[in-house]
Amino acid sequence: MRSVILAAGRATRLQPYSHHTPKSLMELEPRVTILSFIVDQLRNSGVSEIAIVARPDFVDIFTEVDPSLRVVLIRDEDSFGNLYSAYMGCKGIGPPLLLVMSDHIMERRILGRMIKRAKNSQKAFILCLDRKPSLKTAEEGLKLSLYGGRVVETGKELTPTYGIDTGVIFCGPRSLQYMEKAIKEYGKEASLKEAINIAAANNDVDFVDVTGLLWKDIDTPSDLEAAREIYYEILRRDLVKPSDGLVSRLLNRRISTRLSLYLYKRGLFIHPNIISLISFIVAALGAAAIPAGFFLIGGLLVQLASILDGVDGEVARLFKATSAQGEVFDNVLDRIADIVVIAGVVAASWPLSTLDVILSIVAAAGATLVSQTTHMLSRLNIEVDSLRKIPATRDARLFSVFICAAAGYPLYSVYYIAFASTIFVIAGLALLFRGSLTLPWPTTRGERREAWPRLAAELTSKGAIHSVILNTFRLIIGLLVTRLLLPPFADIAILSYPVALDVESLLPLAEMAVIIYFGSKIIVSSGILVERLSASLVHRLRLTSTIIRESISDTTYLLFAMVLWTYSWSLSTLPIAGPYIVKSLAPVTAIIIIYLVYRLADRLYKTYREALEEGISAK
Repeated sequence: MRSVILAAGRATRLQPYSHHTPKSLMELEPRVTILSFIVDQLRNSGVSEIAIVARPDFVDIFTEVDPSLRVVLIRDEDSFGNLYSAYMGCKGIGPPLLLVMSDHIMERRILGRMIKRAKNSQKAFILCLDRKPSLKTAEEGLKLSLYGGRVVETGKELTPTYGIDTGVIFCGPRSLQYMEKAIKEYGKEASLKEAINIAAANNDVDFVDVTGLLWKDIDTPSDLEAAREIYYEILRRDLVKPSDGLVSRLLNRRISTRLSLYLYKRGLFIHPNIISLISFIVAALGAAAIPAGFFLIGGLLVQLASILDGVDGEVARLFKATSAQGEVFDNVLDRIADIVVIAGVVAASWPLSTLDVILSIVAAAGATLVSQTTHMLSRLNIEVDSLRKIPATRDARLFSVFICAAAGYPLYSVYYIAFASTIFVIAGLALLFRGSLTLPWPTTRGERREAWPRLAAELTSKGAIHSVILNTFRLIIGLLVTRLLLPPFADIAILSYPVALDVESLLPLAEMAVIIYFGSKIIVSSGILVERLSASLVHRLRLTSTIIRESISDTTYLLFAMVLWTYSWSLSTLPIAGPYIVKSLAPVTAIIIIYLVYRLADRLYKTYREALEEGISAK
């Protein structure tokens, strides 16, 4: 993969800072310019050749800053748009290539998704689609109009119904033809959207969804200030590896990356090998604490070692101090620590039955086999993403030790590790031989497409309205039955042994069952109505339909969760299990309510933050 960086603009909105210095050479942090960060992101994504399109007055500066960059010079003194700049760059280096703006910073996963999509697409252009931009970003960005899963039009003047482009564009072999045609038709001052729209009319434009990934377009001093904040969050996110397990993604990396970034921002370099050794020592201390009877402390130390295990690699990447020796050293210590931890659990549970001894051996072997299986399959270029979904990686294994030790049953973690590792290895072998086995597969059932004919939106909306009204009516009737009809029979006994159970004690449970059953049907049926409502609100709010749809859906789920939380307290009247149900259900629904409130507030803040800050500063 090759790339062209467009850096021939005048950056008038960043004056006076951009009078004598290109925008791309402004710093995100000391000694890290926008350009150097973009180049690093491209190279770390596997881009081998990088060219930069520049004006004559900045050529010497770019050559001096990074001699490895190939500079494509635009000698035209006339004004021109980014289409002509992109055309000269693509003509100079030759497609296929990635087209990147010199004032856009982005996290590495955006480039990774684009490159992966480019390998499987034959379109002339591929765009990156962000479905949830902020209000200000949506107003200034290049909007995409989609139909049937393809791009049909782009333009800054469009309504941001579907989302906007992030400034990373893949240009296939036919892209030059569309660029030449657009320049001939619209002139040198035309923008890239003209060529993309010509290609879109021929169904020659694809897109990849990068919603939720970080990127920032830098046009003004306030944008540069915001980019410097986002930059560190991008660094932190880039530390997360695709090979991370479930526990690592949800817990360990959230802690370890912040610790590593704290060290980096303050220039506190600790050699990665020292961190690997500290992680090993902490794991060994945890393994020793468990047989000594300090289950909780031992479990916490093991989990701490799991978190520290990520810090060594993160620090190495941040400070650019990675080495093959360090990787081997870390892997060897990890395998020894895993066996030591399992040995500590076994010692705490001694004496063991024959089955427990066998499972302990399997668990100890699994600590090595899981890593080895992943490594060998990767060497054969076999995709192991689906394999990593099985929670048997090191983060999940050590987390199971922590949970089971804290609960007072450390041996249960051995059972889990043995079982999960076995499943992981079997699944790995299935991946290995999947391509060599010939099995009859159905050719007609389960086809992933819409049924023909595709019904008009008006018809499906009518069906959704009918379903919502019908299930709302059924919900009301069900609540009336439980509230009015069943109470006269409340004293009828259902069971007398082993526990006393009558109709009255089951009334709250019946009422909640009615709410859950019909309420879920109403929520599912209202999905189409939410789509239609969000589409109509796009024009008024100038937000993408994704943001509006998710906000409405979250509000609906929030109301539903609040109803469940209210009714959960009435289940305490159930015999024996009632108090336990309340203690489990009420906190779970409360957590869901808090999470939904956080999602709504966070989405509202991210959407309107820039607009509010500009409004306040203007006053």
